[in-house]
Amino acid sequence: MPSNKRKTVFISGSAYEYGRFGDEGKDFIRDLSKTLLQNGFKIISGFGYGVGNHVLEGALDEIYLGQKERLTDQVRVFPFPLMNGLTDSIHSSYRDDMISQAGAAIFLFGNKLEDIAVRQADGMKKEFEIARSYQALLIPVGASGYISEQLWKDLLDRYDDYFDNREKFGWYERLGDPAARPDQLIDAILQIVRDHE
Repeated sequence: MPSNKRKTVFISGSAYEYGRFGDEGKDFIRDLSKTLLQNGFKIISGFGYGVGNHVLEGALDEIYLGQKERLTDQVRVFPFPLMNGLTDSIHSSYRDDMISQAGAAIFLFGNKLEDIAVRQADGMKKEFEIARSYQALLIPVGASGYISEQLWKDLLDRYDDYFDNREKFGWYERLGDPAARPDQLIDAILQIVRDHE
């Protein structure tokens, strides 16, 4: 895998609500974004509702106040059009184009408001499968709940189908620990992507 792709992380997520995190979920997303950039990673975001804006806020804070670098060199945003007329094949191609550029993919939350109820955001499952098809390092943060928790449970249950060895297994276990603090989850994510370099 080319080094620029290995150092590029796709952040998949949508959140009408942040579950057990409450409003701290927003800080968690911002801090994750900052930490990735501080450690030399580039970020791609699909700008999912309730997640993408906080990814960008963290990135802006780090790049302009910390690094004094150019945003366009380190962050790429692919907002989904709100047009209802787009076909499934266009959505699929758009996701494919976005995710194919990343060597790792992080999955956060995964819920949306639909028909006045909070529901699972199934688009995240599609993004997970696309990332897997490109052999990206898959990092579902189970502790964030919703679709991410489902993906995390499945990955842990079938861990040996996803990985050649169990070196990172402990870090993956931590990603689903409901008692883990946001900083501990970010540390686990960082350990996983660092090992992938």
